Amino acid sequence: MDIYEELLKNSSSLRGLEETDPSGLDSFLSPNSVKVASINDLNDFYRIAKDTLVHKSKKDLWRISENKKGEIIIERLFKPDLDEPIKV
Repeated sequence: MDIYEELLKNSSSLRGLEETDPSGLDSFLSPNSVKVASINDLNDFYRIAKDTLVHKSKKDLWRISENKKGEIIIERLFKPDLDEPIKV
């Protein structure tokens, strides 16, 4: 089972809905790296691969992964050596 399926399976037990921003991103991390507290944090994204998301309005690419603590993190992908997000 991949990370996305695990989030869907356990979505009723996840906490943090009251902390989410209407944009779908939690404000307690940088805008380039977000700790996913709920499946609702992913509402603004399309999933295009097992570990890749596209932001619906900004059209930039994000990677979804699990860190060593078991937390789900999404990170914006940037062009090498540039401070510019990769767009679709």
